[in-house]
Amino acid sequence: MNVWFKWGRNSNAAIVSVFLILLVNGMVAYFAQVPAGGQDSWNHFLYARWAPFHPNLLLDQWGKPFFTLMALPFARFGINGVLLMNHLCIVGTAWITYLSARRMGFKNPWMVIFLFAWQPIVLANVHSALTEPSNAFILIIICYLFASARWVSATIVASFLPLVRSEGFVLLAAILLMLALRNRWKIMPFAFIGILLYAIVGALIDGHWNWIVTKNPYIQQEIGVGFDAGHGNFWYYALNQKHIAGMIVGMMVLLSMILLGIYVFKRIQKKTPSNANQMALWLWWPLFSFFFLAHSILWWKGAMGSHGLLRVFVVVSPIMALLAHQVLDTLMRLEIRWLNRLVKYFVVLGMFFLAFPGAGMPYPWNMNHHDKTPISGSLFNPKENKLLQNPIEQALNFIAKSPYKDNLLSHQLPMVNVFCNFDPWAADGQLHPIDKFGNWGNPLPVSQWPSESRALYLWSLDSKEGGKNDWFPEGTIVLWDNFHARRDGNKSLETMRSLTLYKELVFFKGNTLDSLDDVRVFIKTTHSD
Repeated sequence: MNVWFKWGRNSNAAIVSVFLILLVNGMVAYFAQVPAGGQDSWNHFLYARWAPFHPNLLLDQWGKPFFTLMALPFARFGINGVLLMNHLCIVGTAWITYLSARRMGFKNPWMVIFLFAWQPIVLANVHSALTEPSNAFILIIICYLFASARWVSATIVASFLPLVRSEGFVLLAAILLMLALRNRWKIMPFAFIGILLYAIVGALIDGHWNWIVTKNPYIQQEIGVGFDAGHGNFWYYALNQKHIAGMIVGMMVLLSMILLGIYVFKRIQKKTPSNANQMALWLWWPLFSFFFLAHSILWWKGAMGSHGLLRVFVVVSPIMALLAHQVLDTLMRLEIRWLNRLVKYFVVLGMFFLAFPGAGMPYPWNMNHHDKTPISGSLFNPKENKLLQNPIEQALNFIAKSPYKDNLLSHQLPMVNVFCNFDPWAADGQLHPIDKFGNWGNPLPVSQWPSESRALYLWSLDSKEGGKNDWFPEGTIVLWDNFHARRDGNKSLETMRSLTLYKELVFFKGNTLDSLDDVRVFIKTTHSD
């Protein structure tokens, strides 16, 4: 009876904790006017939205095969459907992290829910269409299966990690190391099932069995196909823990490393092994340290298209929560009643009040739809005062009211495709039609194309030699912005002005001093000025 009561008490506390997480995340979603993650969120949605019409997108490694497949049914309900999916992933991750802590025998395992969900990096990215939340969900499932001694099942799920995100190779390496050091050699072949399965599928569709490597965009970035994504200090991520794990979890993770060292010393002296310490030693710390070191080195070296993004640590946030809880569990096992009560208040209140500043958000009672905060930027929200409109909105409104509203639109902003319901992969089929006999045909006038096909990304414009070989149709409208068009599309303002057949129609000045959000609209004409 006593065991049942303890179980029920923790479960009830966990349910209340999840309810609080849902309440806070719901407020973030309500006040957010754009998803976190910038253009990446919009782009990941587009992959899932149009994958039924272009099945090859299910294998695209920028879009992430697992995420695109998982998000596909949610994308039928628009961007909000995929945003809901990620909210569910965060809640699901919180719950399975709790189950993992309970499986380890931690005291008050419900606290790990707050240690996970109120890490600043998790709170900042819960309302997004990014791939990190689903990766965290899969990773904690793997950890729970290992904690439940279901080694084969855990290893099979882990074999799909490289298809979830490219860092999956690093995480899979940590798991393979654990299997080797634990003498689980017979289980190790199961770690390649997911990769082999997708390799076969890719070979049947793409014709290359090694497409997982040859079609990886980050490997292509490394060999020089793409823009310079920058580099920075090796300690960049370590110095930004205030915005990643937060001060509480960050300090607890450091303390867990000390506790682990003490445990290893005791094990050398033939002390009885601890299940939780064994799990931290062989699984949790290798996963976290491999991931942390990989991203630190990549950003330091400027390799593999690393952008120094903090949000990638959402992937290992449940691991950090478990490591933090391990320290608190050690403290609570001192069985000092007032101290245990203090720890509970410290975790709940401390995590809450540090999460919002760390995430760059106002507290819920200060949130406002029109605040210029990371969660409430102004996009696609019409305002009476033109000066308050985003330059992109102004440009779209200008095009919509002009004689060019049905022309082909070229830009480098995935959110425009979402807002206008454009299929960014459809224009190619209209420009290069193939008849039922496999012969190339002549393209129809743009005015006869389906409306969702009238968009092209600006990177595909051939700007060499003043646009000598430019194949964009006459009348193409170019929406040029001073960040994505210049960086992702590789079209500087000087490049656009060097194209002899393109005429600048209008300029919309941004609100920043560095002019990064300036927008200009061009049109392709039949003759140069």
